[in-house]
Parts: sequence; C-alpha cells; structure tokens
Amino acid sequence: MRNEVDSGVEHGEVLLRFADAAVGRAPDLAEAREAVNAAMGAHGVIDSAAVIANFQRMVRIADGCGIPLDATTEKASEPWRDTLGVNSYRSRSNTFG
Repeated sequence: MRNEVDSGVEHGEVLLRFADAAVGRAPDLAEAREAVNAAMGAHGVIDSAAVIANFQRMVRIADGCGIPLDATTEKASEPWRDTLGVNSYRSRSNTFG
C-alpha cells in the first residue's frame, strides 16, 4: 500500500486510485471507476479518463520523437536502459545531443 498524501484536490483519493488502476491495468479498475462515478458522476468519469488517456498519449509521442532525457533522469535510468535495450531503439537517433 502506498503512502497517502493529501493533494488538496477535491476527490483526490478516488482520482488517484482510478489513475493508478488505469495506468497499471489493475484488476480493480472497474471498482476504481465506479468510485469516481459515485463521487463525481458520469461526467467526472469521462473527464478523468480523458486526462489519463491524454497523459499516456503525450508520453508515447515524446518517446517516439526521441525527446532527450534531462541529466538526472539519464543518470538514474542508465542501469536499466541497457538491460532493456532502450538505447537501441530507432527513435534514439531522433534525440539531439
């Protein structure tokens, strides 16, 4: 179980649970979605699902374009980039520098 932090966002707990379940393809996704529906209604489910999808899209576009890593992320990810073969991705040639 993760540490709970009050984000100050109204319905933050149910939104975070829904986002975590959606991104992680968790088995409790339907329950998390229903919790958003109970707290915020159908429009809240639609809006929050759209935000989750948008962030997933942006990350995929960034990865596909080869957007360079900042120095901190590059150093922190070095051990597993080689292991996963990330440095061999064709999109890496799009990365400047």
